Amino acid sequence: MGIVVVGSLNFDLVTYTERVPVAGETFVADSFETHAGGKGLNQCISLAKLTKPSDDQTSNIRMVGHVGSDSFGNQLLSKLQYHNINTEYVEEVDDESTGVAVIIVEKAKGQNRIMITAGANSKTMYSDKQLEVMFQNNAKEFIVFQHEIPDPPSIMNWIKANRPNFEVVFNPSPFHALKVEDWKSVDILIVNEIEAIQIGESLYGEAVVENYKSRIAESFKLGYLELAQYYQSNLINTSNSSVVIITLGEFGAVFTSKQNVKGGHVPSIAVEKVVDTTAAGDTFLGAVVSQLYQKRDLEKAIQFATVASSITITRKGAAETIPLYDEVINKIE
Repeated sequence: MGIVVVGSLNFDLVTYTERVPVAGETFVADSFETHAGGKGLNQCISLAKLTKPSDDQTSNIRMVGHVGSDSFGNQLLSKLQYHNINTEYVEEVDDESTGVAVIIVEKAKGQNRIMITAGANSKTMYSDKQLEVMFQNNAKEFIVFQHEIPDPPSIMNWIKANRPNFEVVFNPSPFHALKVEDWKSVDILIVNEIEAIQIGESLYGEAVVENYKSRIAESFKLGYLELAQYYQSNLINTSNSSVVIITLGEFGAVFTSKQNVKGGHVPSIAVEKVVDTTAAGDTFLGAVVSQLYQKRDLEKAIQFATVASSITITRKGAAETIPLYDEVINKIE
């Protein structure tokens, strides 16, 4: 049993500024940094850092994706290997550069704006034969996807057809509309409040979406919980764990599952100052999946993830801001 992340690897170029210039304006920023990034890499490192350490040094976490044959790609591979992540299926390609994310962080608000050039990530597509080699048996694994690679549904659909015991985790960010049948390959759906609405707008009639928007306006947390319940019972696969989690920023997260259809709410944790939210969502996902992998209860897993994310947002950067398992446990205790 293990965890596989199929996704993007980017080299982040980050500018910190007091404010973002308007069109046509030149503005002197405060500082510039580079970081390992990409939602796939961030989530993979989050899983590695937030899984309880063991005496067994064999890595149960694998990264699948592409980098360019360049200095950025070499640095990303080194970063993964430093965290004892298996990189056997991170392929170096000669005809594309490593993916790049240009990030602008407004220091006063801790908010970020991100522009991504896919580069080698555009190569992360696989034939049935390649997938057979990567996933050789049907022993239960967690397979994590985001939407910074070309066609996640093609891989997810193959997994559901050929490896039904696998738990497919999907974070559809950045959001792209999918066919309704593609969502049936998802066992664990983790989205933020915006993505939750975008799913509905892409699939259902205006009356359905407006009904939930009205419920959210009346009761923010309850409205999103009802939307999560709808997706759990009508959208995603109901054969495995069938989990839907919607993160609500400062309002915490709501969740539901096949085992707990009623679901619930986990409040956020206040921090003194938000510094950088770049890796908050990836920290949350990695923390949830790491805890489920270790057979923790869903609500406990979300509580753990909420604490982990509250640490991440007080630091500058991406993957390096993600706390270690022991840091989170110490804060909980």
